[in-house]
Amino acid sequence: MKLYNSYSTKKEEINEKIYKIYNCGPTVYNYVHIGNIRPLITFDILYRFLLSQNKKVEYVLNITDVDDKIIDKAIKEKKTEKEISTKYAKAYFDLFKKLNVLNQSYNPLVSENIKGIEEYIDKLINNGSAYLTKEGDAYFDIGKFKNEYGKLSKQNIANLLEGVRKENSNDKHNPLDFVLWKKTNIGINWKTKFNNHGRPGWHTECAYFINKYFGNNGVTIHGGGIDLKFPHHENELIQNLALTKKPMAKIWMHVGHINVDNEKMSKSLNNFILAKDILKKYDGNIIRWFFLQTQYENPINFSDNLLIQAKNEINKVYKSINYAIIWLEISNVKYEYTKNKLSFEFIDFMNDDLNFPNVISHIYEINKKISQLLKNKLFKLVVLNLNILISELKVLGFTYKFNEKYFKNAKLWKQALEKKDFVAADKIRDELMKEEII
Repeated sequence: MKLYNSYSTKKEEINEKIYKIYNCGPTVYNYVHIGNIRPLITFDILYRFLLSQNKKVEYVLNITDVDDKIIDKAIKEKKTEKEISTKYAKAYFDLFKKLNVLNQSYNPLVSENIKGIEEYIDKLINNGSAYLTKEGDAYFDIGKFKNEYGKLSKQNIANLLEGVRKENSNDKHNPLDFVLWKKTNIGINWKTKFNNHGRPGWHTECAYFINKYFGNNGVTIHGGGIDLKFPHHENELIQNLALTKKPMAKIWMHVGHINVDNEKMSKSLNNFILAKDILKKYDGNIIRWFFLQTQYENPINFSDNLLIQAKNEINKVYKSINYAIIWLEISNVKYEYTKNKLSFEFIDFMNDDLNFPNVISHIYEINKKISQLLKNKLFKLVVLNLNILISELKVLGFTYKFNEKYFKNAKLWKQALEKKDFVAADKIRDELMKEEII
């Protein structure tokens, strides 16, 4: 399998006995937006495909439940941080069912791993990669790694330093040094060897979780949205390098951002769309189909017109499946879905950096082929290709279930036609069309 590596900026071959995947999850201070679910769905498809190829996969998606944004929200709403984070974490996991996302191997919470994070930071301090200030904050020392820092995001330290104001800390070594442990008594905090009141910095949690679940050898694939490349992933990478002297990931996989009506989605533009709101209008199949129109690394434009187009397209695919199954039944060919091997074309496209646009074209080709086979009454080949198509849709995470009542209606339709009771036949056909079966 080849995947585009953001670190090397080229496609690289990977073939592992065990695929170790880490995907950065959300900070649970609010409902997630549509930008959050694009990486979630992309990695779900990768996960499903690897499993379909009989690969062993260990997949970690973390939840950031300790953060300034959560604390600010808790203070504003006069609730505890736990109440805020639990509410929005639950809302996030509730989306899994609506989006047909498989559960990951682990979903660690920051709040349940404070001791481990403390020990991780302490190791960085002890080997000279980090330091404690007089105020009791722990910082990573970028100056010790100036030849390495910025290689993932292609940033130049000299350029980063231009115009950067040194924070109010008398003994902070470098303006770019980032906090590992923050001394504070505002909001939830813990007593550690660093200070009596504090909480971890954002960038350390993911570095720690990768070390906890996968050890010093890191992961096969580390991913998330493109907005996380700098500074979050850059800061994760440098901590791991400082501690293990090894690469953090073989492949850095970044998912493109979302534009809304041709403008980048942002809070400042007030074009922020929550996932829960869009799912009130369009189901998970439609959202998936929409995301598959564009290669995952590239930005994608989001609009109601494009969602309606995606709805029409996925419905056409399902209608053609339904139509074929109904005509098999009418032709006295009993059809029952049997999991089938995926086509070579599908596997090749997926192995080529998850080439979603080519996969979509391939789905259309199979659909067209089924129609031609049905027209020529080559029913055995219709059954074979239906099984292939539905199997491939399942790998892509689409849900499909043929309702048994359609078989009943198909038989009644056939009987009415045989009796030349065209009034009854038209009535049943209209019902099948109303249900969007044909």
